[in-house]
Amino acid sequence: MGNVSSSLGGAGVALRNSAWGLYYNPALLSSDPRSKFSFSLGMSVAKNNLNPLLELGFDTSQEKLDSIFASLKNAYLELQTQMGVVAQVGGFYQKKDIAVLNEYGQLVSQSVEKQMSAFAIGAFASSQMRIGVSNGGNYHYDALSFGVVLMEIPIGYAYKLETSFGDFNFGVALKYMRAVFDISDYRGNVYNGLEIKLPNFLQNTPVSNFGIDLGVLYSIQGVHLGLTAKNINLPTFGSGGRKFQLDAGLRFGVAYEFLKHYTFVTDIDLLPQKLSSFKSQWMSVGIMGDYGFVDFRVGFGVDFLNVKSSKLTAGFNLFGIIDLVGEMGFNFAKNRDSQLALPTNFGVKIGSTFAF
Repeated sequence: MGNVSSSLGGAGVALRNSAWGLYYNPALLSSDPRSKFSFSLGMSVAKNNLNPLLELGFDTSQEKLDSIFASLKNAYLELQTQMGVVAQVGGFYQKKDIAVLNEYGQLVSQSVEKQMSAFAIGAFASSQMRIGVSNGGNYHYDALSFGVVLMEIPIGYAYKLETSFGDFNFGVALKYMRAVFDISDYRGNVYNGLEIKLPNFLQNTPVSNFGIDLGVLYSIQGVHLGLTAKNINLPTFGSGGRKFQLDAGLRFGVAYEFLKHYTFVTDIDLLPQKLSSFKSQWMSVGIMGDYGFVDFRVGFGVDFLNVKSSKLTAGFNLFGIIDLVGEMGFNFAKNRDSQLALPTNFGVKIGSTFAF
């Protein structure tokens, strides 16, 4: 969710100046308690382990076809969309007495106010549609189609605790969640191409639940260590005699700010994520250069459970008005008899962020 972390390979747990702390780690809100507003929308397409099927010729034998299907593991076609908006405002101030030098070189006490907390509210909408493919015999394939549309309205709060050995930020987000999902299966002929039957969300009734996210961030001298636990209450959605559950997520992140304008970030999932029968466990690495009126970002993400879905990401923001992100996988395939190999995984996002 959001453009900045999307262009950093997905890293965002310890990125303290991100406007999307409400999504990645609610503790980030008080680490940079400025007022912020951001929106983002985008989509991505991925074809995983389908290259041999995409490159089939019409003279392929049944034996070779069976061999191809036997070698396919976790083969799927996926489409994702995301839309989100988030707003953050500073919270409570705390008065502190500090010692300063006056014009005569004497130490005097001065009272200052520091913002120690922040609130945020957001609206996130995402959809994921995935079609898994397996051998159906006699030049046919069996497909399992799963899709979910998830809407979240989170409200978050974070508080900063300053100590002589660094700052500790603690955050929590409560989310109203509403989902609709569909599961179906069908059979097709490989020589007619891969038939895409998108889930029919209109035939199912939306169901509601709530979620709880927790986060902590420790900061000292430009180094930030973050840990976030998402959906710790394991929200479950049931409809039409079927149900699916959002597993708890646990992600650790590190950010290092250096040379005034640059930030290096990396995140790793400490627990695998599961949606229906599909699993993933990501590690993300990225670097950002922020010069105020313009920033640029590049990143890399790899899924330990499916290395072929690795992606390269990049993005930039100009004057805070327009933010563009693109991502591309390292998996290429030729469709049918085409001589041109194209990436099978790609995505784009557009958005904007304002901080004041």
